[in-house]
Amino acid sequence: MHLLKKLSGASFLFMLGMMVSVIACAQGSIHTKKILASEPIPEKTLAQDQRKLNADYDSTIKYAVNCTIYALSHRMLSVTIDVLSTYKINACDPDLFRATTAASIKAQLNTYQSIDRIIPIGPHIQLMDRNTSTVSNPYMSIGLMNYSKVASAHIGIKDIFTNLNTWRKWHSKVTVYNPIKMAESVNYAWQPGSTIFTLTSDTGVEYVMTHFQPQTLDIKAKEIEETASTLAQTLNLPAGWRYEVKTLKKIMTIRRQEELGYTTLRIFDENGNVYIGIDQPIE
Repeated sequence: MHLLKKLSGASFLFMLGMMVSVIACAQGSIHTKKILASEPIPEKTLAQDQRKLNADYDSTIKYAVNCTIYALSHRMLSVTIDVLSTYKINACDPDLFRATTAASIKAQLNTYQSIDRIIPIGPHIQLMDRNTSTVSNPYMSIGLMNYSKVASAHIGIKDIFTNLNTWRKWHSKVTVYNPIKMAESVNYAWQPGSTIFTLTSDTGVEYVMTHFQPQTLDIKAKEIEETASTLAQTLNLPAGWRYEVKTLKKIMTIRRQEELGYTTLRIFDENGNVYIGIDQPIE
């Protein structure tokens, strides 16, 4: 009887040890599954697909893809423009972006401020070799992506006296080929040998394309420049304007810091391509 009790006690300890081993193994298996990030996730949601895009997202490199939203607030004698972008926040998923309507964007933004008009632009492909611009504003969720305000502009009463043509165009909702001063921080760089695409206005102001909007993202890198090189044949340029393709011989940089009061001069064409004014000779 005493031996039976000893055996029973030993059996209990053996069983307890086995249970601990099983639990430890199970925990080890669970931990291993967490490490194996490449293991497919069943029934992936759009949000999970977006996280996969974000894992490979580098906002600084050439051909990085961003989504942009222009939010306009019209008043009696003024127009305020806020530019929202996914730049540095998360990757731009083209399907999510195109599935989000201007009406739904407006409804979401109206919870923050009064918006009269929404212009979604993009997805955009960066054309500079390096973009290390800073983003200081907090992000907001629109649809299933996050955006931050990267630039803003105000066209008011003083513009009636100093820049009447721009004021009149923005009030009549003419946005293409209509230069506008933006409060924004940018830090762009192009290397020697890079191909750039420029617009020159009838008054001699020169702009370089910073963001290209393709018809589809199913496009190779070399096809981006090939397509942009032929835009002169299709753009409906204002009288006296010209579009040119140039190859840089030297480094070209554009730096502006909003905190110091600097502004940029922005413009976009009918295809949604975005340009920035340059105040230096292109070499």
